Amino acid sequence: MADSSPPIPTPQETPDEDLAELGPNDILIAVMGITGSGKSTFISLLADGEAEIGHSLTSMTAEVRLHAFAYKDTRKVYLIDTPGFDDTNKTDTDILKQVAHYLSMTYRKNVRLSGIIYLHRITDVRMSGSSLKNLSMFKKLCGEDAYKHVALATTMWGNLKGANLSLDTGEAREKELVSRADWWGLMKERGSQVIRHDGTKECAMNIIGSLIERRDANGPVQLSIQKEMVDDNKSLENTAAGQEVNKELTILREKLQEQISELKEGYNDALKDQDTKLAAMLLEQSEAVEKRMAAASAAQEELKVSFQRLHEEQKEIWVQEQVRMQAEQERREAELAETKANTERLEREREEAGERHRIEREEMDLKRQEAEVRFQQALKQQKTEEAQRAKQDKIELERRQRQFEERFAWERRQHEQQMQAQMQHMAQLQQAKPEKASSTMPLVSMLGGVVTAGLGLMTMNIPALASGVSTFVDGMTQM
Repeated sequence: MADSSPPIPTPQETPDEDLAELGPNDILIAVMGITGSGKSTFISLLADGEAEIGHSLTSMTAEVRLHAFAYKDTRKVYLIDTPGFDDTNKTDTDILKQVAHYLSMTYRKNVRLSGIIYLHRITDVRMSGSSLKNLSMFKKLCGEDAYKHVALATTMWGNLKGANLSLDTGEAREKELVSRADWWGLMKERGSQVIRHDGTKECAMNIIGSLIERRDANGPVQLSIQKEMVDDNKSLENTAAGQEVNKELTILREKLQEQISELKEGYNDALKDQDTKLAAMLLEQSEAVEKRMAAASAAQEELKVSFQRLHEEQKEIWVQEQVRMQAEQERREAELAETKANTERLEREREEAGERHRIEREEMDLKRQEAEVRFQQALKQQKTEEAQRAKQDKIELERRQRQFEERFAWERRQHEQQMQAQMQHMAQLQQAKPEKASSTMPLVSMLGGVVTAGLGLMTMNIPALASGVSTFVDGMTQM
């Protein structure tokens, strides 16, 4: 069961005395390999996923780190996660100094390695330059006497299909690694184990177990870099690993010097041809190469350091890191405090805005209710006024109707009186004249006209009234 405690701080993170926590009986295993070979993934399987897992060419293991877990609930195991020598952020010299210092410090504190795990991607199409450099540095750090404590593990077997590769291709590459003496062949002959890591925790635990068994049978490991720097008191440049880095730097400087000579020659030719644009470009390139040359020379000088000086440098780095981390912590605490204050301010503003909204909503509700009351009152008042106007209109209409009826009745009485007067006058005229047989018809016509006109007047039928009057007049003329 994995230990849930945080990783033990590394020498770059703690003073020397903190290494006392690591005892002679602790199991200490180094995990090495190029960036992306699966170091962090391997460690995370055992140490509760505490190792940072990289998913790009940028190395996540920028420093030497230590991760602890319990092996079969009986023994404490510490895994050293080391940066690869292909790290894009550090030079090989910087990485060698970190690794050499850490391994030498543990050795001087009598904390010996129990084994070393070297990881290699089986999906790599070929042994790249960075892979060869890492493997060469690994061999120089270990020394042949430590090979029997080395586990050479191939990784990424489950990724063969995704890389459009077959299992046969993976097995062929594994065979090639072992068959070449300058790769894994010699190491296997001297006792190194070649293991396939299938990506499971069980397989990772088995690899750890095999190294512990060899440690228990043969004792702890003494690496070449540890013996050279601590026992033999050699400077880093005189160790096998230091000489390997120095050789690479020398080759690099020779190549850079050739480039500088070619660029300067081209620069002079461009000046002769008065090609100022080309001359400026070549000069800029030459200056860039000279900077790389200066960096390579500085890296070689940095190798000229004893273990004591290396330790002092790493302590200085530790102090600087502590100052940086303290400043970063203070900055983050200040940022956190500011964020907290802003959060509290925003919360207050939110509450105040909510209270204002509540008050405004209540005021709006009250105004809405008042408006509704006023509306109902206005509606009621409007209905009352309309009813009064309707009543007045009705009274006025009734008054006009009465006037009309009264006038009509008066006119009818007047007409009747006139008709009666006419009838009486006609009767008088008839009585005064001798009767003639021929006067009967006009009289009848006149009577009919009176009756028709009277009916027209009573019914307000104007055409009938006019017809009656006309008939009456005709009768009169015929008399």
